[in-house]
Formats: sequence, C-alpha cells, structure tokens
Amino acid sequence: MSSQVYEVMNKEKIVGLLKLFRPKNALMSTIGVLVGWFSVSREISLSLLLACLVPPLILMAGNAINDYFDAPIDAINKPDRPIPSGEISMREAFMSYAILSFLGIFISSFLGMEEVAIAIFFSIAWYAYARWIKAIGIIGNALVSLGVAFTLIFGGLAAGVVDLKVILFSLIAFLSNMSREIVKTIEDIEGDQAYGLHTVAVLLGLRGAGVLASAFSVLSSAVAIYPYLMGMVGIPYLTLTIIISIPLLLYAAILSLKVRNQRDARKISNYLKLSMFFGLLGMLADPLI
Repeated sequence: MSSQVYEVMNKEKIVGLLKLFRPKNALMSTIGVLVGWFSVSREISLSLLLACLVPPLILMAGNAINDYFDAPIDAINKPDRPIPSGEISMREAFMSYAILSFLGIFISSFLGMEEVAIAIFFSIAWYAYARWIKAIGIIGNALVSLGVAFTLIFGGLAAGVVDLKVILFSLIAFLSNMSREIVKTIEDIEGDQAYGLHTVAVLLGLRGAGVLASAFSVLSSAVAIYPYLMGMVGIPYLTLTIIISIPLLLYAAILSLKVRNQRDARKISNYLKLSMFFGLLGMLADPLI
C-alpha cells in the first residue's frame, strides 16, 4: 500500500515539475536556436546539440523562479499552478531555478565566451524580472521578449555568424512576443491589481493595453514581410510565415482592439502563440527545404 502511495505522489511531483518548467515554451526556444543556426549554417555538429540545450534550460529556470515569486498572485489568478496547488514546494521551485541555471551556464561554456555571457545574463535577468522588474510594467515585457529574440541570436552565434537575416528574424520574434506579453497582462490583471503591480493593463486599462498589443502585432507583421520583399527568403517562408502566421497575427491585432475581459485575452494569447509557432517554423523551414 505504501509503495502505491509513493508512486502516486511521485507521479504528482513529476506532473508538478512539468507544469513548473512549461516544456512547450522550452521547445519554442529550441526552435529559435535552430532558426538562428540554420539561417547561417547547414552543418550539423555537437555545437548545435549543445546550443539547443542552453536556452531551454535557462528558460525553464526562469519559469521556476517566476512561479516562486508569483505564488501569492497565482493563488488568485491561477490557483492550479504547481505551487498554489501544493504540487511543488517553494524550496523545490527555487532549487529548480538554481540547478537549471547552473546546467545552462555550464553547457554554454563549451560553446564560447559570448554564449556564456548570454547564459549568465539571462539567468540573472530572469531572477531580477521575477523579483523586481515584472512589477514595473513594460520594461519587464521587453526583457522577456528580448529573451525570446536572443534564442535566435544564440543559435547564430553558436554557428559562428549573426547576419542581417538573423537580426531581422530576432526583431520579428521580439515584436510578436511583446504583443503576447501585453495581452498576458490583461489575463492577469485581477491578481496584479490586488498586489499593486504596475503592469501595462493595470496602468492603461484593458482598452489601452489592447491597442498597444495590436500595434506590436501590426509592426511585427510589417517587419516579417521585409525579408521576402528583399529576396532573403523563399517559398517555405512565404507559405508558413507570411500566408499562415501573419493573418493569425493580424486577426489577433483586431481582437486586441476589442478585448473586454480576461477570457478574451486568453483567446488572443492563443492566436498569438499559434502565429509565433508558424512564423518560427517558416523561418526554420526556409533554409532547409
């Protein structure tokens, strides 16, 4: 009987850790690395494998420390999150941040000093974001979006080159994620208001935040068209990024102008996530097909 109880508890712990780490987001960061790498190189090597490990580890560490500091707010906004629900303890969340950050920095040391610097910077940045920066609004949103953009730059650096195409792709990722970050402040407005956080939605209200999110979506769409107009990309990018991703992004922009509540924001956030997935897929497929 005791072994059965232990097995159930062990499964609950694994489920809790998976919810804490959010591996789906980590997968997106791996795709970002692949985009940066294959935009400048066709070589498949050990460096590519190592590069694909670092951003997911640092990101999962950031997710863990974010939940650590957000536990009181999540008890209001998202009571099913692993810490408020009791699946993961505060100590386990903090230790997860420390261990994953160390692993990410250690692996980056086999790639180069620039990669190590990026890994250290974002390991510290995610702690600072969760502890202080998140509470002061759009600067925190920009930091998170910078982290998304740097997955592509990290891949390019690991391959040895960061060219104009990688920079443009990184900018598209930054702008798209800025839109989603702002929409997420609408999702979390109830708990953020209760704890006195100065997020975009708290400061500007639902309508103001929606307008700003829409503006970032439109700007991202405009930048995404530029590489195709300049002949830097081909049919896969046209199909996945321009024909599929951009319409989703623009639809999210329209919905953002009409956002009325947190439920609307969740719907918009899902469209933005889907758009970002197809956008990255187009960037990745283009040099490979």
